[in-house]
Amino acid sequence: FGFGSIGTFLNPVAKVATVNGEDITQQDMEMSVERRRRMLMAQETPFDEDRLREDVLESLVTRTVLSQMAEDLELYFSDAELDAEIVASPAFMVDGQFSGNLFQQVIAGAGFTPMSYRAEIRTDRLFDQMVTGIAQSAFVTGREAERFEGLLSQRRDIAFIKIPASDLLEEVIISDEEVNDYYSANLSDFVTKETIDIQYIELDRQSLAMAYDIDEQELQEYFNDNKASYSTDERRQIAHILVETSEDTDYEVALAKANTTYQRLTAGEDFASVAREVSDDLGSSESGGDLGLNPRGVFAPEFETVAFNLALNEVSEPVETDFGFHIIKILDVESANTPYLSEVRNEVEESYRYEVTEDEFVSKSSRMAEMLFENFSELETTASSLELEVKSTGQVNSDSEHPLLSLPGVTDAAFGPDVLLDGNNSDVLEVSDDLHIGLRVIDHMPSKTRSLDEVSSDVTYILKRQVAAKLAERKAQEVVDAIESGSLAQYVADELGYVWELAPASSRFEEDVDPFVLSEAFNLARPEENKESIGRSRFPNGDALVLRVSSVSTSEEREVQQAELAGINESLARQSGVNDFDEFQKSLRVESNLERVN
Repeated sequence: FGFGSIGTFLNPVAKVATVNGEDITQQDMEMSVERRRRMLMAQETPFDEDRLREDVLESLVTRTVLSQMAEDLELYFSDAELDAEIVASPAFMVDGQFSGNLFQQVIAGAGFTPMSYRAEIRTDRLFDQMVTGIAQSAFVTGREAERFEGLLSQRRDIAFIKIPASDLLEEVIISDEEVNDYYSANLSDFVTKETIDIQYIELDRQSLAMAYDIDEQELQEYFNDNKASYSTDERRQIAHILVETSEDTDYEVALAKANTTYQRLTAGEDFASVAREVSDDLGSSESGGDLGLNPRGVFAPEFETVAFNLALNEVSEPVETDFGFHIIKILDVESANTPYLSEVRNEVEESYRYEVTEDEFVSKSSRMAEMLFENFSELETTASSLELEVKSTGQVNSDSEHPLLSLPGVTDAAFGPDVLLDGNNSDVLEVSDDLHIGLRVIDHMPSKTRSLDEVSSDVTYILKRQVAAKLAERKAQEVVDAIESGSLAQYVADELGYVWELAPASSRFEEDVDPFVLSEAFNLARPEENKESIGRSRFPNGDALVLRVSSVSTSEEREVQQAELAGINESLARQSGVNDFDEFQKSLRVESNLERVN
């Protein structure tokens, strides 16, 4: 609780869309785009900027219509529940305790202020309530659950023969005419991808920083000037009991409850026990009201003023905030600490190196831009002047997984007409704040159609595989026909030189049996009593498959535990509820009045 005291005030901004009369602002759009962009870059996932912006706008429209519906349904998620979730989040914890500083850093890194982050989480929880409400309204009948359980638990005695197409390749002869006809009909399959060899130089801020020769006196002066950044403020382990006030509670009743609780504590009752019994803060009550170690600036001002003036183990009288009445106890006090340079040297040295090389990095980047332009037909002069190494990718195409191509803007620059066709150096590519790149293309192999002579052996093999696959299918059908005409399965296999592989009592998820075999075997009709089902199929690689199913057992032949059925029922209902929510969401979008601003 208390995070709501920190806020931002934004000036009116342009809008990108209006949904049922509610604006989606340009500022909301840009902030959401930047968050998504950072996430994709952190995951090293390539993305198209236009597609990214379209996806973000679609997401904002969907969130808006769902938020409007949540308001219509009068859904509610209290401040106490919201703050309890934030305080309990592992993402904001240091050594198992909530850290206000870490909280600020993490959400700022994701582009949030405390207020906007709270709003985002609150909206997500309201959506969760809608999902839960719709999901809980979904149901399946007991008969449906029993049938599904029976299908899942079914076991089959399976026998199969695999006829590899590769074993039949030597029987296949392909003529030159067939090769030529296939080649002519499938020319697009023999077109090579355009490839280029990229030569590039990297101006890396980290390399500059690590190469800097540190002067000890300057480092000490830097530390003295920035000592506050490495010092820790006083932190207090605070416990509280919250008696919440809201539109649904009577103020005087809440105040009386708080005073009665305080009297119980002054009479000697254990604070943690009373907190578990009385406190309305769901996030801390189970832990005896413990909110962990926190510095100033985390909680509501009224709360902090009292908490940071209490002595160790002292209990306050009820303190009123926007959330209700709090009774506060101090469990531990961690004094402020200002370390010596030797204690934080690695951290200080890293920051110092980056700071003192900032001007050098900016200057070199500017010089790189000038020299790339002046020496437009080669990189060596620029590299030599800036003491950089000229590197090369070797031949790559636009889909290659070379690390250079995963950096933003590199592929577009390398395959752009100025670099690729005109042979110029690229501009400086600022792929990140700390990494700037210059590149050129030193070799270009355009896309082309390979000649028949080049691909003749490949085409021959393709055609052989196709014919061999058909031969395998015919042989599989011979086995099926022989058995269906009355011959014993084992006799047929022996006569034709095959061996039946057995998979008795196999479930749909048997680990030791090929999944394709299982899938096809469970697609066969259930055999009649004292008979077998037989069939054939074809593996994706062209191999043929002959299948026999001789016995099927299901849960109908054993007692099904009620708990098992209940679990299946719940799982099916949950999935049905999720599907229902998807349809609900789509219907809201269809019925909404959406106006886009170009």
